[in-house]
Amino acid sequence: MNRPALVVGAVLLVALAAVTAVGEYVRWNLPRGDEKLTACRAISPGSSLTTVVGVLGQPTMRQAADLAEGAVWLEFATPTVAPGRIRAAVHEPSGKVLALRCSADGPDTWAAPD
Repeated sequence: MNRPALVVGAVLLVALAAVTAVGEYVRWNLPRGDEKLTACRAISPGSSLTTVVGVLGQPTMRQAADLAEGAVWLEFATPTVAPGRIRAAVHEPSGKVLALRCSADGPDTWAAPD
């Protein structure tokens, strides 16, 4: 029997098992897009930035908003299965969330009452 070929085959088999195990672990422990979208939709109108960050995590991007002076759009990371990033329009001086958009493909999920 060819001993080097047997050793190489065994090493490849162990490597394949390790890669499969790590891949399944990562897939199992990654947040699902549906869960994050459900959590986003559960945020009530008029919530504070602290509440939104507590549910969605820290924002990943900041962009000026034309809703009010001092307002910015904050974007939150979502898994690739989600239809675009979750965005919140925030009045930075007060920390008040002016609007929440749980899907980049649609209208605002809600806008805060004036």
